[in-house]
Amino acid sequence: MSLRTLFFALATVSVAAAFAQDSLFYSNGNVIVGQVEEIGIDVVKYRTNSDGRSVLIEVNKQDLSSLKLKGGQAYSFTSTGADAQENAAFLSRKHALSVDVIAPALNHLTIGYEQVIAPRMSLVAKVGYIGLWNPNRESNDVYGNKGALLSAGVKFILPRSAKRTAALGDTHPLAGWYLRPELVFSTFKRTYSYYPPYNPYNNYYYYSPETYSSDYTNAAVILSIGRELFLGEHITFDISGGLGYGMQWRDGNTENGLYGYNDQQYAYTHTFLGNTAPLVVSGALRFGYAF
Repeated sequence: MSLRTLFFALATVSVAAAFAQDSLFYSNGNVIVGQVEEIGIDVVKYRTNSDGRSVLIEVNKQDLSSLKLKGGQAYSFTSTGADAQENAAFLSRKHALSVDVIAPALNHLTIGYEQVIAPRMSLVAKVGYIGLWNPNRESNDVYGNKGALLSAGVKFILPRSAKRTAALGDTHPLAGWYLRPELVFSTFKRTYSYYPPYNPYNNYYYYSPETYSSDYTNAAVILSIGRELFLGEHITFDISGGLGYGMQWRDGNTENGLYGYNDQQYAYTHTFLGNTAPLVVSGALRFGYAF
């Protein structure tokens, strides 16, 4: 072998080594050449060139059959039949029961039910009992009340980002960012005590309170935004907040006018923004079980 031939061979090997890159083999047969930056539990991050620019791509392992690093290491991600069945079983869970974890601290218990009714759409309903605690605080707006609540709405899952490949948990029909218009209703009896003032005409003091009660009925239309995600194969976590318009009736009527006599700002399903405004806000922090 001549010196020129040897030099040319060494130069070729050096150039090939300098431009060697990692190879990612997709399950659909595509092969992408790039630079792998991270191999995580669920996703692989790599960079590739597009129109002369370096682009970071995040792909779920379930979409890859294997990858080979430029150093020679090879990884296989081919799912077994058992894995495929497990993934299919996870995605087929279209029902969920949930409980609001903040509600007990506010004197009520709320149970929710959700069912997928169409792609990116599900029906949501909640029922609740008002009056878990009665710690002798009759004058409090939250405690000392007894009643029930009900709400129903439709949840619309918002489109997911096209810049990344979602993990399996994010592709579930119940998971993701959403908008949820809903109707809410609550009714409860408030019992409170009142000490009449000193009567100077008969020099009489009232040593025991007089007890009164009022029936409150509340209704509102609320638009909530939130996110639901999976903490495993069955457990869900849902956080949301909403804004809407509500009305309140006391003892079957709006005595002295609705907006001048809204003395129960907290209605368990929502809270009025002041006692002279029809605007309401709501929020929830829920854990659930999908099946």
